[in-house]
Amino acid sequence: MSRDVVVVGGGFAGLIAAAALAQRGAQVRVLEAAVGPAGAFRGELIHPSGVRGLLALGLKAPLLACGGVEVDGFAVSPGSGHQPIVLPYAHRQGLGLGIDHKRMVKALRTEVGQHPEIELVEGVRVENVLRAGRRVVGVTTADGVEHRADLVVVADGRQSKLRGLLGFAAETRLLSYSITFAVRGELPHARSGHVFLGAPGPILAYPFGDGMIRFCVDVPLGAAKGRDAIVALLIEKYAPVVPAQLRESMIRSLAEAPFEGCANHAITTQQCAAPGVVLIGDAGGCAHPLTASGMSNAMNDVTLLAELVGTSGATEEVLAEYQRYRYDFVRMRELFTDSLYEVFRAHDEGSRALQTGVFAYWRRSAGARRASMDILSGEEVRSSRFMVEYSRVFGVSALAVVKEFPRRPRAGVSRLKALGRTSVSRLSEAVTRSARSFIDRYRLELRELG
Repeated sequence: MSRDVVVVGGGFAGLIAAAALAQRGAQVRVLEAAVGPAGAFRGELIHPSGVRGLLALGLKAPLLACGGVEVDGFAVSPGSGHQPIVLPYAHRQGLGLGIDHKRMVKALRTEVGQHPEIELVEGVRVENVLRAGRRVVGVTTADGVEHRADLVVVADGRQSKLRGLLGFAAETRLLSYSITFAVRGELPHARSGHVFLGAPGPILAYPFGDGMIRFCVDVPLGAAKGRDAIVALLIEKYAPVVPAQLRESMIRSLAEAPFEGCANHAITTQQCAAPGVVLIGDAGGCAHPLTASGMSNAMNDVTLLAELVGTSGATEEVLAEYQRYRYDFVRMRELFTDSLYEVFRAHDEGSRALQTGVFAYWRRSAGARRASMDILSGEEVRSSRFMVEYSRVFGVSALAVVKEFPRRPRAGVSRLKALGRTSVSRLSEAVTRSARSFIDRYRLELRELG
């Protein structure tokens, strides 16, 4: 059986890829191992760039119709007793979206499955890839059927089986665990995502349905295991930093309702394309979910891929160009997510000093908040902008430490050294990634020139 495109994976990334490529005139077959949405918790919060992509594909309205709610930005609470710092999306960006994952996938499969150029096949597990020389020309499934295509799009998630079969190396780091559960109530800023700090790990909370809030609680790797131990930890250490209006609902949900646990990984790849095949979404790498960037990153992958392939076909040169542009975007997102998670977790002296500086910087001006939100939401992807913003935060942090010198000179020196080590490490990484992107771009241009 042959199609222009075979998409492996019928989750969010795979479905929007099918819609975008079909919109460009391709005939697409989507192969999904499960029947119905995956049981495990997955992403539910989409930044405005991702929502704009859904709108262009005609998929925003169905998600609103099945319970999705529009989100206007974020509010960060530094700790119990502190006023949250509100970071709205810029008006030009539009609004984000919060939605129950299972409802989202069900609605997308219904919409995408009705497209005349898309064939959605559920309950079929992909076992291997087909090659003709260097080029991937399709996949085989567990029932022995060959599915041939001009392009194979791999969208089978962060623990991608096909990524390994293709020989694409991935560096995987286990960062922490997330405990997720639903709470009925209203957040202090009803239509914003919230980050509550002051516990052993940050708490991300956001609206995902009418009157419903999703809590994603970051739990350190060394925390006690088992339901009773987890509930006790969350009630004792995390509930106190949650606003009083939600605290009782949170405790009641933990005591009475089931919750899910999942591992938080940072997965970095150095290759996401080869002749005849590309990785999209989490299959191509992922970061800690704190910044809720996964689905928006997937939309960027899909939009980029559809534009390049739709214009020039799935040639080796086009897929190499996809890889370069994708990593230009993704490397910035990985760096920012890693940095923000370390600052919010504040597990060492340098990170704690930076956290103080971040809050002071955000309180300083609307421009500072807007610049940070542009990076958070993926509107700003230049590493140079990250370095400028990080340097400004470092300056504010250092000034706050210096002001402590008259009272605690020895502690101030230690804190300033720790701040310097942490900041230099992040800025050096940003410079390295910018240089790597430049080199990759130069190599591609040389190849195109023959």
